[in-house]
Amino acid sequence: MNPLKLVKYVKFFSSAKFLDFVGKMGKNVVFLRKAMVLFFCFKDQDTPKYVKAIIAGALGYLILPVDGIPDRIPGLGWVDDAAVIALAFKAASRYIKASHHEQAKKYMPFGEDTL
Repeated sequence: MNPLKLVKYVKFFSSAKFLDFVGKMGKNVVFLRKAMVLFFCFKDQDTPKYVKAIIAGALGYLILPVDGIPDRIPGLGWVDDAAVIALAFKAASRYIKASHHEQAKKYMPFGEDTL
């Protein structure tokens, strides 16, 4: 998948919606710390706008209640979301700083934040 295709999901993203999603899902989503790293990269003024668009699209897809594979399907529901976050993580990798990892770890001390 081309990371630029994620831009169509930007309209579903907002910081408030994402943080609300994180608060509700917590430890239930294993890759959520990776999403938090992306969130802090998105908030960084040094991140280019096209990378921010990819990140916002990926996070918008993550919080979208209806997506490719419904999240309520046990074992499969989060596969598409994890793939989208991994794709955005790869696209943003050269702009992700150690401080983004540190902020994500403080906010969410559990989970993994690397690929």
